[in-house]
Amino acid sequence: MHLAQQLILPSPDPGDGRRALCVEAGPAAVEDGGVRVPAGATQGFATYFSAFPASYWVRWAGVTTARLEVDAAGDGTVRLVRSDAHGVATTVAAAVLSPGEPVALDADVSAMGDGGWLWFEVEAGDVDAVVTDARWLVDVAPRRTGDVCLSITTMDKPEFCVATLRRIAGSAALAEAAPAVLVVDQGSRRVVDHPGYAEVAEALGDRLTVIDQRNLGGSGGFSRGMLEALDRPGADAVLILDDDVEVEPEALLRAIRFHRAARTPVVVGGHMLDLHRPTVLNSFSEVVHERSFNWGPPQPDQQWHDLAAGPLRDTPWLHARGESDFNGWWMCLLPTAVLRDVGLSLPLFLKWDDAEFGLRARDAGHATVSFPGAALWHVAWTEKDDTVEWQAYLHVRNRVATALLHARRPRAALLVPLLLANDLKLLLGLRYYAVDLHVRALRDVLAGPGDLHADLERVVPAARAVGSAYPETVVRRAGDPVFDAAAPRARAGEPRPKPTSPGAFAGLALRGVLRNLRPAAGGSAPRATLTREQATWWEVPEHDSVLVLAGDGASGVWLRRDRRRFWRLVRSSAAVHLRLALRWRQASARWRAAAPDLVDPETWRATFAPRAPH
Repeated sequence: MHLAQQLILPSPDPGDGRRALCVEAGPAAVEDGGVRVPAGATQGFATYFSAFPASYWVRWAGVTTARLEVDAAGDGTVRLVRSDAHGVATTVAAAVLSPGEPVALDADVSAMGDGGWLWFEVEAGDVDAVVTDARWLVDVAPRRTGDVCLSITTMDKPEFCVATLRRIAGSAALAEAAPAVLVVDQGSRRVVDHPGYAEVAEALGDRLTVIDQRNLGGSGGFSRGMLEALDRPGADAVLILDDDVEVEPEALLRAIRFHRAARTPVVVGGHMLDLHRPTVLNSFSEVVHERSFNWGPPQPDQQWHDLAAGPLRDTPWLHARGESDFNGWWMCLLPTAVLRDVGLSLPLFLKWDDAEFGLRARDAGHATVSFPGAALWHVAWTEKDDTVEWQAYLHVRNRVATALLHARRPRAALLVPLLLANDLKLLLGLRYYAVDLHVRALRDVLAGPGDLHADLERVVPAARAVGSAYPETVVRRAGDPVFDAAAPRARAGEPRPKPTSPGAFAGLALRGVLRNLRPAAGGSAPRATLTREQATWWEVPEHDSVLVLAGDGASGVWLRRDRRRFWRLVRSSAAVHLRLALRWRQASARWRAAAPDLVDPETWRATFAPRAPH
């Protein structure tokens, strides 16, 4: 039998917000080095990190038998429980604790390919039982034995990066599985200058390589890690990590063990847990929906799921084996065999680079598996709405480029009308800058890929420069006359209810359009103030002048209705969307012809080459 998963013990700190990921709510006390179950009580381990996602091992590695080994002291019984794809649980084996010997229980998992987990429960006898360790083993030996490179891409987050390196350095098992650790530093606050770096660099020794390169975005940083893995003798995968994360070494090791056991090379994605709400899971799997050509979970209720409020036992959909089109690059293991077949990232700077790669790998026959129990904590992007800032250009350009390359429906089904409708919502919501960027993005897409590699350094300054013409991009803070003179909030509390019926939507749009037939009310200060939560697309159109606060309430932006700008952008947006619909096939052919060279490792190698001095 071969190790697949080691128990992650929770912190003994009773205030640790991550405890529910390791042990179920119950009578047990978490101590240093163990979980104490009081005499006569039962404690369950049906949790995200402690349960075993058997269906994935069956489907992708061909496992038929899984074994649980539990190290425990005291008196009691260990029960092995199996669930099916619908979450129905059954006890399949039990054994009495024997002092000094691990309890071993086997389960036939051959019929669990569609879904189901294994977990265990400990019932203490006349004295306390203390669980000190547990392991899940499988009857499939590793099929790959090459090294895995860990590659962290960072941009001005040295404190996060050094903390991640410290966690990596502290794991002997990770040192054996991943002997090479790369840091691709694209920032001005360099990791090597951060307090604590020298200590962690000494601990990692010659395992650590720091690569300084100019800022080429996420796609440039992650592609550098991919290329380094391809060039490293003996490496058969790269595990890429984002910088603003917290890692658990055992969770990384689970992805590596799964990669090594899989029958064919698969992309192994790690789940994202919210760093500030540590039991909240971003999504169990992610797909690109063909009708809207947008990413998201298969079902809306499967995003931002709290594993403490909705634990494994009580959440049936968690038991079905998830299917993924891609996995976010906050944590993702990419076999070098896949990279050699499909290439590196498309040079998109950021946004959609991970999704495009997943779809490209899918089209070439390489699956992506978002693997439960392989996860990290990441700063959630929901804390900041980057769809109305300079990133708006990349959101639209990269989404449409990906659709031109991979959409399976003509004109990507509803993509064009959805983009146009979104522009109208933004215009009614006084977000003119974002729509201007959308128009420019679509014009650039229709012009073809051009030199996307050279654009990696130009795209952000160009998008930011557009914002200089839009007063809504100016951030106002306390002490700014506009911020201080803004009218009080329109009301306290939650945002108004969202319109749900087609008639309500149409009425809102009609009122907004008619409002823009007449001049806006003037004034030297905002006439209302809304919190970020209140500033919905159906609330802001009711105002001619409004201060929208940031999440912390200490700053905001002044949105003002501009009739001329509204109608100019309405015309521009409608025209470019019409051109996109009419020229879809030609644009798709152009992008598909250019893509192989754009993702070729040698093209990336030239991009990474030092520039000659002027």
